[in-house]
Amino acid sequence: MPSSVKLSLAFLVFGTAWILFSDSIAWSISDHDPVVYNNIQRYKGIAFMVLGAGLIYYISHRYYAKVQKARKQEQEILERYQLLGMATNDAVWDYNIQTKQCYTNRALQEMFGYTEDELQDNYHWWTNNLHPEDKERVLDTIDAKLDTGGTVWQDEYRFRCKNGDFKTIFDRGFIMRNAAGQPYRLIGAMQDVTEQRLLQDTLIEAQTRHKDELARSVLQAEEAERKKLGEELHDNINQLLGVVKLYIQHALVNPAVREELLHKCASYITQTIEEIRSLSRSLLPPALNEQSLLESLYQLIEDISHAREIEFHVRHAGFDESQVPENRRLVLYRIIQEQLNNVLKHSNAAGVIIDLKPSDGHTLLTIRDDGVGFDVSEVRPGMGLNNIRNRIEVFNGDMEIISAPGEGCTLKVKV
Repeated sequence: MPSSVKLSLAFLVFGTAWILFSDSIAWSISDHDPVVYNNIQRYKGIAFMVLGAGLIYYISHRYYAKVQKARKQEQEILERYQLLGMATNDAVWDYNIQTKQCYTNRALQEMFGYTEDELQDNYHWWTNNLHPEDKERVLDTIDAKLDTGGTVWQDEYRFRCKNGDFKTIFDRGFIMRNAAGQPYRLIGAMQDVTEQRLLQDTLIEAQTRHKDELARSVLQAEEAERKKLGEELHDNINQLLGVVKLYIQHALVNPAVREELLHKCASYITQTIEEIRSLSRSLLPPALNEQSLLESLYQLIEDISHAREIEFHVRHAGFDESQVPENRRLVLYRIIQEQLNNVLKHSNAAGVIIDLKPSDGHTLLTIRDDGVGFDVSEVRPGMGLNNIRNRIEVFNGDMEIISAPGEGCTLKVKV
C-alpha cells in the first residue's frame, strides 16, 4: 500500500475517533453546562490540530526515514554495480524489458566507440548493429530463450562498431523472471574475441598447411624408398643375377668348365641372398616385441660396420625401454637409422656416439659424429632430417641440430 494512502487512513481514523469520543468527554467535563461546553470545544479544536500535526509528523517522519534508507541502499548498490563494471574488462549491459531502460559500463562504450547517450535505446542500437548474416540467427535464439522459460542465453556473432568495422563478440546473458515466469530484465556481458578467432583461424590454416606438407613428405619418403629399392635391385642384385645367368648359360654348352662355373654361381647366389636379406632388414620395421630396442640398435651398428669402418659408442645408463611404448621405440629406432644413414652419406665421420637417457617422463636421444659438419644457417635440411622431424612431431617432440664446418654434427631429440 502506498505511504500516502496509509497516512490518509491514519488521519481519518484519528479524526473519527476524536470526534466520537472527545465530544462525549467534553460534555461530561462541562457538567452539561452549555457555556463551559462551548469553551471546551474551542480548546478541543486547538488540541486536535496539535495532536493531528504531531501524528502526521510522526508517521511521515517514519516513512521518510524508510525512504531515505532505501535510497541509500539503492545508491550503494548502484555504486557497487558501477565499480564492478569498471573493474572488469567485459562489456556489461543491463536491460529492463518493462521500462526499456538500459545501463552499460564504460568498457562497452569503449569497445564499440559509442557514447552513453547513443546507447540509451539499447535494444534497437544492438539489433541495428548486428551483422546482417548473423542477425536472424541471433534474434531467433534469444527469442526462443525468452519464450521457453530459459534463464541463460549465449551466442557468438559479429557486431558493427561506430567506425564501421565489425568485431567478433561472445555474448552471455541471464534472464530474470517474475513469480509468473515472465521475463522482466536481462543482464549480461560481452567479450571481444576477434583476436582469438583470428589466431584460431591462423592456427587452423597452419595446421592444414602442415598436414599438406607432412603428406607431401610422406609421399617423397615413399618415393625415396622406392628409388633406393630400385637402385639396390638394379645395381647389386640385378647385376649378380645377370652374372649367374651368364655362367649357367655358359656351363650348359661348356662341360669342361661346368663345375667351376656352377661353384661361382652358388657363390653369387649366396651373395645375392645376403644382399636381399640386408635390403629387407633396412625396409622392414624391427620386431621390437621379439627383440629389444638396444638389441636392434646393436644389430644395426653391426650391419653398418660391415660396410664402413666407423667406431660406435652407445650410452644408455638409466634408460629403461620397458617404460617406453612400442610405437615410440620404433620411432626412436627409425630416427637413429635415418641419422646414421645421413652420417654414412655426408659426414665422412670416423666415430659416432649414441646416447639414450630418460628425463622427466621424456626420452632424450643424442647422436654425435666427428665428421666434416656443416653450417646450419646455410644448409637446407634434406629429406632425411625432414623425415626425422615429421616422426618427432607426431608425438609432440622436439629436435635440435648443432653443427659447424669441421666440428661434426649433433642431433638432439626429445620425445
